[in-house]
Amino acid sequence: MDPNASETGRGSLSRRQFLQAGSLAGAVALAGCIEEMGTEFPENEEWPVSEYVPALPVEERRSILEERIPELAATDVTDPEGLASTLEEYEMAVESVERERDVLTLEYVNTDRHDEGNVHDVALIAGGYAALVDTGYDAVALGATILDDAPASYGSATVETPLATAYNDGDLTAAEYGELVVSTIESQRYEPAVDVSPDE
Repeated sequence: MDPNASETGRGSLSRRQFLQAGSLAGAVALAGCIEEMGTEFPENEEWPVSEYVPALPVEERRSILEERIPELAATDVTDPEGLASTLEEYEMAVESVERERDVLTLEYVNTDRHDEGNVHDVALIAGGYAALVDTGYDAVALGATILDDAPASYGSATVETPLATAYNDGDLTAAEYGELVVSTIESQRYEPAVDVSPDE
């Protein structure tokens, strides 16, 4: 028997113990960070937000914003009713569009939320509102209420007029403008249904 074998075994064991201790310490530290951060992402106030979302969805979302916002921003929208009818041409089910003090409010039913989520529609709204603002429409913001097909309110998004103006002036790209608008989306989170037998 190799006299160094026991030493090697002890060396391996001590390295394993060292790594386990390090992992445990890291897990404890990470648990504290997670507890402080909570379950929500930090509020998005800067561009880009790739730090908080995986790379592939960012690319997909960017392509949606770069396609839909310029398309709607180039349309002829001169009043809120025109905005609603333009969105309906893109198969959005607009329930109402009204002026409440300094805010334009819009309610629509997202019938494809399980397939597409909210970004597709919110990008259209951001582009359409930019077109409306470009004609001189004066409001502080557009507040969109997202309804499900019940219909019951389940989410919201906000397009601030200064952002739409910055996009129209070329100070923000479609992706930057869209990302700032998309970051305002708030919606109910449904717990995933897990089909597991009680015996498993």
